[in-house]
Amino acid sequence: MPALPTLEPLRRLRAAAAADDSLVFAVYASFGTDPILSLYPDVDAPQAAILKQALVQNLKLVAAEGVNVSAVIDLFEDDTYLVEIPAGRPQDMAVLSTWKQDMSAPQALAGFLRRTRARFPCSTIVLALEGHGGGFVPSIDPSLIKPETATHWTRNGQAGQVRWISGEKQTSFEAEAGSPALPMDNPTLPMDNPTLPLARMPMSTWALGQALQSAIKSGVPRPAIIHFNNCFNASVELLHTVAPFADHATGYANYDFFTAGAAYPALFKKLRQSPVPVSRAVFARWFALFNQAELAKQAGHPTVGSAVPLASMRKLVSPALDALANELVKSLQANRPDARKRIRDAAMAAQHYDTVPGYELKVPDQFIDIASFAAALQNSFGPGTVSTAAGKLLTVLAGFYVYGDVGSPSMAGSPAVIYDFSDKRLGLNILFPDPDLSGQWDWRSPYYLSGVPYDPVKKEPPAQRHVIDFLADPAPGRKQPWVNLINEYHLGIPFVGFFAVQPFLFPLANPKRRNGGKPGSTGEQPKRPRSPRKS
Repeated sequence: MPALPTLEPLRRLRAAAAADDSLVFAVYASFGTDPILSLYPDVDAPQAAILKQALVQNLKLVAAEGVNVSAVIDLFEDDTYLVEIPAGRPQDMAVLSTWKQDMSAPQALAGFLRRTRARFPCSTIVLALEGHGGGFVPSIDPSLIKPETATHWTRNGQAGQVRWISGEKQTSFEAEAGSPALPMDNPTLPMDNPTLPLARMPMSTWALGQALQSAIKSGVPRPAIIHFNNCFNASVELLHTVAPFADHATGYANYDFFTAGAAYPALFKKLRQSPVPVSRAVFARWFALFNQAELAKQAGHPTVGSAVPLASMRKLVSPALDALANELVKSLQANRPDARKRIRDAAMAAQHYDTVPGYELKVPDQFIDIASFAAALQNSFGPGTVSTAAGKLLTVLAGFYVYGDVGSPSMAGSPAVIYDFSDKRLGLNILFPDPDLSGQWDWRSPYYLSGVPYDPVKKEPPAQRHVIDFLADPAPGRKQPWVNLINEYHLGIPFVGFFAVQPFLFPLANPKRRNGGKPGSTGEQPKRPRSPRKS
């Protein structure tokens, strides 16, 4: 039997004569809260049996290319299934119901990786995360979000009342005896938004890092590559969190489009046919390129893909970003009106990614591309310390961009909406709440700006169990530089409300409709079936 395909060993492993002689493609598919992803591509059909799932069929084709496959697939109103397929033997696929897993819990992913290593012990792990993504997702304990915490606030020992008002696009409040608006000294939003726990969230950013760390401590090797096959997860906050626990990551800064792994068989076929060993860096880029090729089969799916050597996130990107944030804070403290205008101009001009209702990528969207923001700051400030720091950040980000499409997204329903990702400096998003100083904040802001987990005495920040390293306070009385920048930028700006929490969207690529419509012909998302049936 010919040798199975594998990746070129890392230099640090060659001396130890790494024992891995194959690959295992580990797929963690969280579809349990979304019937559309469970049903795709027949989005109007009854729930297919697990053996007929489109993702499972594509994974059998991956195994046929000589790659071990281990997958856990959670389906809507169905079980969670463990699917294992030995390399070169798709006919020997084993499927086991694991009843129902909480796919947002770090124990579920950590346990799955332990099982994968035990089942395929001599394989280099390549991990794909399928399902919804959201960039930074806070670690929230919903049991702490109660009527009294969502409707009461305290400042300087004085209690007050808040009445929340929910609208289609925003949740705002009315208050008696003043309001819990952003205090002059620290705009960390000292109140909770009562709608937050109603949103079904993917695994939190902290939980993802914790899952990988736990698996590695138990003997699972670091994944060679993580493919974030979902939306918004080419994210500074997320990649900084997983950086110690994997070698490379591939992801998409704006929307990706769901294909149920249709790009994977051709990707692994190319790996098998390669006449020379393929490095982790190259294979990470292939994930993005094959995703682009699959989406290009039909118009309406413009994406931007990035591949990141994760060691650079903490060694290069984070220090450069901190340095830029510190220079911006200095400029604000020296001349706040002038510096604030320059930062606002840059934030408005930067490439935005979708965070609020509507598909146009512009303010009030509150994900910005950090390279685009750095370039806009150079234009806004001109020569000086801010521009120098922005240039250094641009230097360390060079090369992450893999591709960027230009086109009208199908789900927008209008050819006038164009996504242009052709700028090769693009590729990583970061949360920048309320960029235009309108007082309207992303719903994650109370958790993002807090720097510390929930304090039962101060009751701030609300319901946050854990804080990721990127956002943590470095010392008492000090804020992480990016958080400090957001605080300084918003000093004295009145708080108006949170944008309403929207269900996490994963646009579909070429769904099959049974109502006479042509697949992919409109931007309308298919209606969710009331109760998909098992077959």
